[in-house]
Amino acid sequence: MATGEDAVWRLPETVKGADVKLKGTGSKPPGPAAKDRLRRIVQRAPEAMVKLTGRSRGGSGHLKSHFDYITRNGKLTAETQDGEKITDRARLRDLHDDWLLANAAEARGRPSLNAAQSVALILSMPPGTPPDRVEAAARSWARETLGGRHDWIMARHDDTSHPHVHVTVRAVGYDGRRLAPGPEDLQTWRERFARELRRLGVEAEATPRQARGVVRKMPKAAVAGMERRGVEPRVRQRERKAAEREARVPKPAQPRDWSRDIQARQESIRRAYLGHADALDGGDAADRRLARDIRRFVADMPVPLTRRQALAVELRHVLDQRQGKTIPSDASAGAVPAGEGRHRPSPAPAHEPFRRPRR
Repeated sequence: MATGEDAVWRLPETVKGADVKLKGTGSKPPGPAAKDRLRRIVQRAPEAMVKLTGRSRGGSGHLKSHFDYITRNGKLTAETQDGEKITDRARLRDLHDDWLLANAAEARGRPSLNAAQSVALILSMPPGTPPDRVEAAARSWARETLGGRHDWIMARHDDTSHPHVHVTVRAVGYDGRRLAPGPEDLQTWRERFARELRRLGVEAEATPRQARGVVRKMPKAAVAGMERRGVEPRVRQRERKAAEREARVPKPAQPRDWSRDIQARQESIRRAYLGHADALDGGDAADRRLARDIRRFVADMPVPLTRRQALAVELRHVLDQRQGKTIPSDASAGAVPAGEGRHRPSPAPAHEPFRRPRR
């Protein structure tokens, strides 16, 4: 029976038990499949991503625009669940009409003018992954995940450094139920996509961000888009103002309950890794080498700070530097370690509230 500490660490159940769950601490060494997974994690294998990007709703306009987008107005070849290759907009329009009629005919319950017509997903890998293998893995993933239950269409995009495939699913399944994936579904789908990539010879993993020591969520697409354009979103403005208030107080505020929960969960995850390392110490040379790698991985994990907390730390350092105070170098004093560098917010060119008063 899983303990509470075990539950925050292990990954969700996967379909047919084809993948392994890394369990919590214990004296029994992990099995071969768990060791393989631990190696991929500590060696930071590329992370496979399955992301829900939105839904087309209402009448024909939204779904039609989405089909045009994923096929670049019919210039890219799309593929359906039946293996049909779609290469022109006329066939796309026919498919669009078929989906609208099928959704209306098969949907259970009272019809809604704003009901979802499709669910949009993106399956992607980091730069350098062969795009053809990403496409092949996405095709296998769609057939296993959606086959016999939903209509779908997929198209590969090569317009960014991250090879990715758009998979659009007709919202109403053959059983009349609407597709509504939750976080556990997406994690399970990531596991399956990574497994298909490995089957094709592509090293890939699908660990939850907490298992990698990452506390902060990726920003939503709209927020990321505004930041790329140099516009500060309102959510970032609120974070910055809260961080500024926190940085001004002489003594850092005690973490809130939810922040303490995050830190406690991350500490449990660290203990689970170290429990595996302790168990592997009694094995052969390969096991002992893996144990060393696990301990190094845990040592390099970032301090579990939220974006606002990290920004407050940075701004407090700016104030201390201006006031001639000595800045502690110990990470426990609030410094963000090098491993968190890619998540570290800029000190916001020392915003105006932090100018030294004139004498």
